[in-house]
Amino acid sequence: MDEEKVLRDIETDEEFTMEEIKAEYEKLRSEGETEAETFNDYLINITDKNGTCEWINEIQHKCEWCGDWDFESEMKEEAEVGWLCQHCILYLKSHGETLYLKA
Repeated sequence: MDEEKVLRDIETDEEFTMEEIKAEYEKLRSEGETEAETFNDYLINITDKNGTCEWINEIQHKCEWCGDWDFESEMKEEAEVGWLCQHCILYLKSHGETLYLKA
């Protein structure tokens, strides 16, 4: 099964998978062509209001705890913190934190 296309370049109308985007980031980074220090920074840069890409199928959020990006359907919004990924939710709960997750 082909990996799902997740981003569309609004200038060229090309669509990309997450693996293609990661490969492009690594190429740009190795050539010194991007200021983004991490892949997550790169995603933020290309998808912000001044960027050239937009999410195709589903909204993504940055986890307020670890900083990784994930699809909204894979995350929960915590009342005080914001969006959290499942990994961080499990971590925080296992360390006794009380979370107020929105439905």
